[in-house]
Amino acid sequence: MKSSETFESAMEKFGVTQLDQAAKIEHNKLKPLPNNEKAVAEEQSVLRESMAEFPDLSKVEIDGNEEFRKPGLAKRDFIRLKQGKFHRQDSAYVRGYTVEESAKIVRRFLADSVNSGFRCVKIVHGKGLNSPDGISRVKLTTQKILTLNKFVLGYCNALPNDGGSGAKYILLKKRQG
Repeated sequence: MKSSETFESAMEKFGVTQLDQAAKIEHNKLKPLPNNEKAVAEEQSVLRESMAEFPDLSKVEIDGNEEFRKPGLAKRDFIRLKQGKFHRQDSAYVRGYTVEESAKIVRRFLADSVNSGFRCVKIVHGKGLNSPDGISRVKLTTQKILTLNKFVLGYCNALPNDGGSGAKYILLKKRQG
């Protein structure tokens, strides 16, 4: 008796039957978009165009670097922010809003957070996966607002369990007087 026959007879004793081949489920996995030069150039063009609204953003890089640190922020504090070691005292969720709506919410949230004396907050802006071109305008707008806000010392992507590249940790200045 072959080993495969021995195995099959042993399984039959326990009531195990072979699955019908037609019952198997085909998983339709999304194929990644091609990473060709034209697509990359187009994406960078869109990013530059959207950044043109705010010429003061020369410090913000387009190459996917999604963190910002003002010169006054100590390097060790920025590292702690990136490691998620600051207690987040509040959070805002702007994923799914229009660019205009999200900009208002982010500005109001930052003002309220500073007035409340918060040091570290989180904003969930989403990754743009449902955007027609895969580029999150809400995310870019949020980053612009954060970079230009005088109370923001720095920001970085959240940890993966906290939203990853779809969220930002923001370290705020203490409000004077």
